[in-house]
Amino acid sequence: MISLSLLQSCNKKKYRWEAGISAPKYYPVADVRVGFENAGNGSLTSLDPGWGQTYGSVVGEKWKSVPKEVLIHYASGAENYTYEGKVLLPQEKIRDLFNEYNLDDEDNSGHLVVGMAPGGWIRVWFQTIDRKANDLVNIEVIKAKLKGSYDDTADERYKVKNFENWGKYYIYWQNHGIPYEAWANNEKEYDMYFDFNKKKYNKVVFSYISSDGSYYQGQQGKGEIKVHQKLPVQFEQIAWLSKLGNSYNCKVPMPRNFKKYIEQKKLKEIKLLLEIENDDEHAIIYLISNNVKEKIVRFKNKQPTRKESKDVDFDYATEVEYFIL
Repeated sequence: MISLSLLQSCNKKKYRWEAGISAPKYYPVADVRVGFENAGNGSLTSLDPGWGQTYGSVVGEKWKSVPKEVLIHYASGAENYTYEGKVLLPQEKIRDLFNEYNLDDEDNSGHLVVGMAPGGWIRVWFQTIDRKANDLVNIEVIKAKLKGSYDDTADERYKVKNFENWGKYYIYWQNHGIPYEAWANNEKEYDMYFDFNKKKYNKVVFSYISSDGSYYQGQQGKGEIKVHQKLPVQFEQIAWLSKLGNSYNCKVPMPRNFKKYIEQKKLKEIKLLLEIENDDEHAIIYLISNNVKEKIVRFKNKQPTRKESKDVDFDYATEVEYFIL
């Protein structure tokens, strides 16, 4: 009776957490409905903030008990499929995380974030700020796959995949397809080094997207940057200044087989070097491994239009040449 009483007390304990939703970059979801019994989150708006990044407003009480399950419904824009189902949650694991990061404290709060991807692949992450390390904690608590069906009721503009209907999404899909395996199996992370600031006046800024749609932001004007992250499939932004102070900014897709190439080489560390040529327009990205400098891609950057700068959405590089097969 004492044990049962303690268990019931533990189950009724409330923590300060909120529900969140997420989708991979360039693989938008819409008509989202997520329900954790005691908290919900939804959106009719198409969203793709980046795999694991939180989007949306929150509905529910501020203090809530640990949920047993989550109901999920969403439409995957890249496929015209709708997915729906119930996912049972590992309550003990979630409770342990809530206790470890003191979510029963007024000053601490967290999120349970539902990530929705093509193929019906689902992740639920626990997210909070580690106050000791002053860093974001993002821990997967469960992976699941929902059943789906083709949505024949969708507007023809969304069914037909072309540039006129889908714009930048269509270009991305043409380059990268729909990598179902990236959500079926968690993407591998590497110790990565970005050496992008050889010339001090260039002050390179960059961001990139991994195969599963995670979004990573580089640091401005730094020397060599060391991170533990997934491999880039596309640089969403590579920006620098010329000698005259002109701004250059573009997107650069990596070779389609870059991930396979790295896996075949069995590298544990990845070093990418950016060298900007003397005309301040062309540049080459190199892979450095075992003291060997290997060309990966050469491209021509461009000065962005006012609209591109305002929207923070830049055009693709031109004169792109790949050096690995």
